[in-house]
Amino acid sequence: MPKKTPSHPSQKTPPTTKKATSKKAPTKKASRKAATRATVADRMSRPVHRVDQSASLNEAARLMWEHDIGVVPVIGQDDRVEGIVTDRDIAMAAYLQGRTLRSISVRDVMSTTVQGVRPDEPTHGASSKMAQHQIRRLPVIDSEGALVGMLSLNDLAEGSADAKASGVTEHDVADILRAVCAPRTVKESFVTS
Repeated sequence: MPKKTPSHPSQKTPPTTKKATSKKAPTKKASRKAATRATVADRMSRPVHRVDQSASLNEAARLMWEHDIGVVPVIGQDDRVEGIVTDRDIAMAAYLQGRTLRSISVRDVMSTTVQGVRPDEPTHGASSKMAQHQIRRLPVIDSEGALVGMLSLNDLAEGSADAKASGVTEHDVADILRAVCAPRTVKESFVTS
């Protein structure tokens, strides 16, 4: 009987002489072990756009607009992170203070409680920190305290298709997003004078 040829290039004929073999799927434990080797440095974004705390909110907003980012780390001496300002911080400060962005300094609205990660930390640990603190972006800070990158939920989502390489699965990304979007229990206060 003649051999059938595929009618479409994407269809393959089954092997006739070799026995089909299947590789054993890695166990969950083995997959997690390989995933924990993926570090923040593997996924973080660079360069990092930053602003000095004496700058105006107008400067921070300009950086956000020009680079399509939602957060700007606030840098002090020796490139150390002193705080962080988000697009929401800027909008709420302008609304509550009733002043122009040029007349409000970053120092007046920045958050000084900054959750950061080290470049050598596993990405899975960084994703847990995002979920725990309900934040979408983490500054990456080296052992001297200098800013070296940013890790965002987007960075993790982009890598989640290859969980083995990125250390974060699509399920992990969904869990982080669910945690970040949950209503906060403590309301933030803003300076209104």
